[in-house]
Amino acid sequence: MQLGLIGLGKMGANMAERLRLGGHQVVGGFNATAAATRSRLSF
Repeated sequence: MQLGLIGLGKMGANMAERLRLGGHQVVGGFNATAAATRSRLSF
């Protein structure tokens, strides 16, 4: 299943990670600088 999430703060990033580990394809958006976004997308 493909899912989209808006808001990858602390809670959203954890939700995205759990969905991804469950085999889902996750696309997310995060409103921050490029450096802050890269640090949150370590999975």
